[in-house]
Formats: sequence, structure tokens, C-alpha cells
Amino acid sequence: MSESRILAVKIDGKLFDKLDEFVEETKITKQKYISEILSRELGQWMQQKAEQDKNLDIKHTDGQKVWDKPEVMEAIDDFMLRTGKIPKQTEFKNENGLPSYGAAGRALEMSPAEYMRERYDALGIETKQENIEMTM
Repeated sequence: MSESRILAVKIDGKLFDKLDEFVEETKITKQKYISEILSRELGQWMQQKAEQDKNLDIKHTDGQKVWDKPEVMEAIDDFMLRTGKIPKQTEFKNENGLPSYGAAGRALEMSPAEYMRERYDALGIETKQENIEMTM
């Protein structure tokens, strides 16, 4: 059986009067009412927190950034839009705004080259390059 403790809180007089009315009408004690509210609210909070923790990717490990899938996709797309080309394997560096090639592959769960071929056409980069060349 769990240990019981006492919680004393100071609340506004009008709020306390409303609580008195409520517990009298519902035939419940203040203790039981507050315990039920706390239990329900804390249960919801714990469930939300567990869901957030489950979906949370650790962003740093030993001072090194750990890239998640959306970040890798955004970084590769940004590089291709910015430069108008698919990055070479040797360009996968933090200074280029990209993770290492291996980290990209782990996050994408596919070959970065495969992802980049698909995205390059989807981003319409060739069309943009042709338009730039035509206007020159």
C-alpha cells in the first residue's frame, strides 16, 4: 500500500467556496475529489510525456550531432536547392550543412544516393538550372 502524505495549499476564498458547493452537490469529499483530479491530470501528463520521449530523437551524443531523418532530408534538399546539384559523397560534411554520408544513410534507412536521385527530380532543380542558363 502506498504511503499517504498531506498536501496543504492556499487557494482563493471564492474558489474554495465553489469547491464546497461542488463537493456538497456531488456527495464526494474534497480529499477524494482532489485526489481524482490529480490522478487523472498526472496520468494524462505522464502519458503525453511518454509519447514525447518515445518520439524524441537524442540530438547530441558525446558532443557530436545525431541527425534524424527529417533533418537529413531537409539538409540534403537545402544543399541541392542552394547549389543546384547533388552533393558528392565527399561533400557530406557539417561545414556544408550535411551529416556524414554514413549518418545520412542510417537516418534515411536507404542509400543517400538513392534518396538524392529521387528528390533531385522532385525538387525540379533541372528546370531551375535550365531557366537560369536560358536567361544568361
